[in-house]
Amino acid sequence: MMLTPSSSRKRVPFPIKRKKVRLAVQSWNPIAGNPNLCTTRLGPCNVSFKYLYRDASNYKLHGEAVFTNHTFMSIDEIEKQIRSFLKDGEFFIARQVNIEERFFDSLHEDDHPWHEFGAVTITTDPVVDPENWNQHKHRRDVTEFIADLQKANRSGWDEMNVRADVARLQEKQKGKLKEAFKSGEDILK
Repeated sequence: MMLTPSSSRKRVPFPIKRKKVRLAVQSWNPIAGNPNLCTTRLGPCNVSFKYLYRDASNYKLHGEAVFTNHTFMSIDEIEKQIRSFLKDGEFFIARQVNIEERFFDSLHEDDHPWHEFGAVTITTDPVVDPENWNQHKHRRDVTEFIADLQKANRSGWDEMNVRADVARLQEKQKGKLKEAFKSGEDILK
């Protein structure tokens, strides 16, 4: 049996240079790549609000709440609005805005009511907002959360609007400071 070249196959009059192509597997998160991307194919576009509690000794507990974003606000606009209503653009009292307080189990003199804003990101994680759910029984949108921040900021951040044990600790600390001040002690030492 003899093989003959096919007549339909023609030779190319110039040499073909072949390049070796190396394929690499890359993981790409389309939401991280474009923070404003939000399609139903990727699931719900929610907003993750990350925060932390840091006591005076610099021990930290992290927290997170995830809100819906039905208005499709950009992440930059959300962060800008959130920061505008926080004390010094960074601090808030969690209970005043129905966010889970992240205090340590046992209280020390280092404890205070303030929590610290960390970051906001777009996520496909499910909505997690337990304190608001316990009170209102609905999923809070990020615009509602921003409205709660605005309301708390306008009425003033209330350092006594915290868990009862933290409030008692604060009252005790204030009492000690008043006594020290009345007796003429140097309270800044």
